[in-house]
Amino acid sequence: MGLGSYIVNAQADCNGCHSAGPASEFAPGGNPYFGKPTKVNPDTYLGGGRDFGSLPEPSPSPHIISRNLTPDKTGRPEGGHTFSEFVQIIRQGTDFDQVHPPCTGAPDGTCLPPPFDGNLLQIMPWPIFHNMTYHDLRAIYEYLSAIPCIEGPEDPTSILHKDCKSSITWLGRASACP
Repeated sequence: MGLGSYIVNAQADCNGCHSAGPASEFAPGGNPYFGKPTKVNPDTYLGGGRDFGSLPEPSPSPHIISRNLTPDKTGRPEGGHTFSEFVQIIRQGTDFDQVHPPCTGAPDGTCLPPPFDGNLLQIMPWPIFHNMTYHDLRAIYEYLSAIPCIEGPEDPTSILHKDCKSSITWLGRASACP
């Protein structure tokens, strides 16, 4: 867990892009940009939802939104993906959720026209991440599997929604068997 936490928090600053909203990365009174000691907001930690805006062309174009990296009821991070899928996401940018599929006709504000590939995430892989070792990626995956789930929006069709409920409770925290 230690190496994964170090990479996610100290090296990669994953929460910088994957916190649930631009104003909520830091807890009240914990914004280091205002001279305060850094305090991460646990209610939004890696919960996704950062809006990077739309692509410059063509218009209309969908907004690119960071994903919720927290584990779901399966105990797996980033939407319940296996480690093998997680490696594909980090190394190739594979979008298993197909949020913005490739356009087959005129852009409609939800699909991605060429030269963009809707089968891929438009921000990931961040250049440095696709060079990480399997050891580092496994450490990140295990760490993300151990953090609390952020449920996100109530709408189950939202890419940020997570079903955090599990029938098993371990030391007072809901979790799922691996």
